[in-house]
Amino acid sequence: MALSKEVYKEFEDVVGEENICDDPAIMPAYYNTEFGAVVLPKNTEEVQAVVRLCNKHKIPFGAISSGWGAMLPKDSILLDLRRMNRIIEINEKNMYAVVEPYVINSQLQAELMKRGLNCNIKGAGSNGSAILKGHGHMDQTTSGDDRNYLAVEWVTPEGEIIRLGSLGASDEWFCGDGPGPSLRSMISGTVPPGVTPGVFTKAAQKVYPWPGPTKFPIEGVSPNYTLSEIPPNMMVRYFSFPSAEKMYEAELKIGESEISYELMCFNMAMVSANISASNEEDIKNFERLRKLVQGPGFLLIIAGNSPEEFEYFQRVLQQIISETDGKSLEPVEDPKIAGTLLCQCIRISASIRETFRVGGASWGGFAVMGQRDLTMKWLQEAGQRKGALISKGLAMDDGAAFFGCFGWGVEQGHLGKSEIFYRPTADPEAAKAAAEWRRETNMRALDGCFAVPMGLPPDIVGPRISNYLLWLGKINEAFDPNGVVPKPGPRR
Repeated sequence: MALSKEVYKEFEDVVGEENICDDPAIMPAYYNTEFGAVVLPKNTEEVQAVVRLCNKHKIPFGAISSGWGAMLPKDSILLDLRRMNRIIEINEKNMYAVVEPYVINSQLQAELMKRGLNCNIKGAGSNGSAILKGHGHMDQTTSGDDRNYLAVEWVTPEGEIIRLGSLGASDEWFCGDGPGPSLRSMISGTVPPGVTPGVFTKAAQKVYPWPGPTKFPIEGVSPNYTLSEIPPNMMVRYFSFPSAEKMYEAELKIGESEISYELMCFNMAMVSANISASNEEDIKNFERLRKLVQGPGFLLIIAGNSPEEFEYFQRVLQQIISETDGKSLEPVEDPKIAGTLLCQCIRISASIRETFRVGGASWGGFAVMGQRDLTMKWLQEAGQRKGALISKGLAMDDGAAFFGCFGWGVEQGHLGKSEIFYRPTADPEAAKAAAEWRRETNMRALDGCFAVPMGLPPDIVGPRISNYLLWLGKINEAFDPNGVVPKPGPRR
């Protein structure tokens, strides 16, 4: 049932009349027409007050920041955090930034670049919340996921304010752990808000040196953004190799020498998607580019702090490419194409293009974090099975059948991330083939101990990894005694 007038008034007294709504004409904007109400708190104290009211009246709640909506039960309270949009602090000396949930990645990055700094922008893109952790194109030099998380402010499902890490001991944001016992593990298992109950209201993250300009010389209009010129001491190249083994050898040597600012093992479908302004142009570019590569490859960005360092990086790169039989993709050497790729990959609008390319979004993809030499074997097998389905007309050709996946180094190769996309064709048997491919790939990951797979039922996965779901359930029950946090499920 809808909120009573009395209960609605209690929430209204917290956030103000202008910042609460239950109008059914507004609810579709949040992809849900059955919320009890949407509230827009302006600070941590208002979030806490709203959560405590939800506990008082046993009303389920959830929160969004830069997302489109949330999958919540009927008559839930949705906290829309768009008013919490401040960059609290950029600490240049200790190299961290503190943000509220509605600060988006491009907003933070723009302010950091003015100071000669940069941050990890997650693959979700520049319009994603900067409070979220994850992986992105610049992992090579800006690390990724919980490696960048420092202190965090968290409103628990009961409405308690917990300050994790150094924030709880000293009111400083510089560390995500200690002193002493820590609740950091509560937020390190997935991307907040993910399965972590409650609301994150502030978070600090590491920032890193940026050798590029204080402002990108972007020109053009969407989708034809490019750079008016390649910034000094920067270069973009794409190299292909005769085998995955040779590519990985080059990737390791580049990581060991620490010469790359960014390294992404794109396939040709991803490259073409990022330099094309239409589906028709994408198809044409894809067919042209795939004929110019000898096998799997990667996009590389080099950025020197001085002309001398840049020249040294180039000499080392030339030596590594020579040793591994790499071949430069000539079209990427064109300054206009290079400028487009540099813009897309540093400002991070590349992911949306490479994912939602011709044929629509990917279906049944996998993302794996870990040692690249282990996961590559598993993903190569998945790619070979995908290649067989491509030849039968049941999967779309992305130019990666010989390798099957793409990936990148994290922290110059100390870790790595690999992903594989799969798009079924319009063939009536394609969806069935895709489901079987996904099942086989999942089970191979589980049986071979390559990774924890996505998409298998909990009763299959759970016993292999210490029955984590049972422990997660116990933790959530302890933090949510009134049952106001919905069970984990899909979110938009």
